[in-house]
Amino acid sequence: MNTLETIKKISRFKRFMYITAAASMALMFAAFGIYRLNGAKLCISVGITAMTVCYHFTIRLFIGNIVDAVMRCEADWRKPWFGERKFEKKLYKKLKVKQWKDRMPTADESAFNIKKKPIERVIGATCQAEIVHEIDIIASLAAILFAVWFGELWVFVITSVLGAAFDMLFVIIQRYNRPRLIKYAALKSRREVKEWK
Repeated sequence: MNTLETIKKISRFKRFMYITAAASMALMFAAFGIYRLNGAKLCISVGITAMTVCYHFTIRLFIGNIVDAVMRCEADWRKPWFGERKFEKKLYKKLKVKQWKDRMPTADESAFNIKKKPIERVIGATCQAEIVHEIDIIASLAAILFAVWFGELWVFVITSVLGAAFDMLFVIIQRYNRPRLIKYAALKSRREVKEWK
């Protein structure tokens, strides 16, 4: 598969992430470069903001690609971590997850296609996506530590908290969808057993 075909296979959202990471990196180097040349104070703020944006997008792409390569949608959804907690149904009803979950972007829509993939792999994909976003939350909040070296604490706190909150939405979506997919898999399995008999 050549590079053009690979780019075409990447979802629009993931493409946006790559472009934003690259553009913010270029802006960061340009801003810090201008600051070193003429000492313009504004360039420090622009450079730090661009660096923060670059970090948040790049770290998410890095974590997602590593977890995808290692797990390959084969996470064991029977493990306690992925099980539904008692409070979740009520919480997700209050948050009206059903109404907004399908409006959120997806990095790899094919991984969740129950018409084209075995249901067990789709359930595994929900576990994998949950892990990615949970690690992203930790990485997002860890960015606050950059304030020790660069100052501008408010930039790091705001972007880190917003980034973590955004990832939490995706954790909620996966945890909302998984019990329904497991129920669907059980019904499908019973139907297949009846047909086989």
